[in-house]
Amino acid sequence: MKQKYKLTILLAIVCLIGLFMVFAPGVAKHENIAVVGSSSVQPIAEKLAETYDDAHPQFEITVQGGGSTMGLNSIKKGSAQIGTYSTKLDANKNPNIKQTKIATDAIIIITNKANKLTDLSSEQLKDIFTGKITNWKDVGGEDGNINIVTREDGSGTRDAVEKLVLKGDDFKKDAIVQSSTGSVIKTVQSDPNAIGYASLADIKDDDINKLEVNGVNASEESIKSGDYVLQRPFLFLTNTTPSNSTQEFIDWVLSSEGQQYVRDQGLIPIN
Repeated sequence: MKQKYKLTILLAIVCLIGLFMVFAPGVAKHENIAVVGSSSVQPIAEKLAETYDDAHPQFEITVQGGGSTMGLNSIKKGSAQIGTYSTKLDANKNPNIKQTKIATDAIIIITNKANKLTDLSSEQLKDIFTGKITNWKDVGGEDGNINIVTREDGSGTRDAVEKLVLKGDDFKKDAIVQSSTGSVIKTVQSDPNAIGYASLADIKDDDINKLEVNGVNASEESIKSGDYVLQRPFLFLTNTTPSNSTQEFIDWVLSSEGQQYVRDQGLIPIN
């Protein structure tokens, strides 16, 4: 009888501890949302996640890069709630992926500050990146071999340049390959003969030349009108039925408040 009494007390204690863990003040239960993918989308995703977390302490949103391909694969494997992607995604090839555009980005062609060129045409860019033009003097610059700096395979920025500029051709084989946009910028800053490309949102200072393309400078007006041709979407990828908490976060990103943060980061909001 005493043994049965002790067992009853023990069960009651266990239940009380469980109730305390659920309802006690200061014991927070977080719902995790993992955001994985494009290094170009990463800075704005981090800002949005940080702001949302501050106002919604029940959520914990973690953001990491790795490239657009990783973002897509993370959704296919179910290892993340949101994949970030920085180029157009073929919906026909990915029927089980829901795409949500959160911003428009411009890809800026960058050269070293010592380079006095201000503008290149789309055709000149293609010829430079594919190796048909190899000297700056052939496009109106000083005599010097052109050093191409590009991103790695799997990068959404590289994929966008291949589609928009190279039109299916390949980068010159001896192009310098970097694993992040920041590394591309630093390499161009250190080499007077270099040329590369970067997201508009990633260029934070004037220690680099930002070239016009076809005589058009990248601005909110020229991007919205389509006059600046090197532009691409920033996407959140999810499965076709994201969780309620994931959808709530995405809805906030698309709200006027979320889109103001998009503009503050140098990107073009969708509304």
